[in-house]
Amino acid sequence: MAYHVRQWFLLFPILMTGAGGISAADISPATAANMARNCFGCHGPDGRSPGAIPALNGKSAEFIAQSFKDFRSGERPSTVMGRHAKGYSDAEVNALAKYISSLK
Repeated sequence: MAYHVRQWFLLFPILMTGAGGISAADISPATAANMARNCFGCHGPDGRSPGAIPALNGKSAEFIAQSFKDFRSGERPSTVMGRHAKGYSDAEVNALAKYISSLK
């Protein structure tokens, strides 16, 4: 019993540091810009896709974030985006959406 109590006291602070999660405000613009490089590989420089892949420029942050979340949940069918979307947290999605929507 004492062993389990000791484990709890050691793990509790570690568990609590992540309990609040990370918000989009915690992700710097430089980090969001770096993450966006992955998007621009297919969606074109600054999201200005010249081809069949949809352009991201001119889209609102809300639209981009919701689309990403719909791909992740499978609500919006895709060939590639669903797999990409599963690799990002909500905070990262929101930071990416905010960054991409700021590009003109």
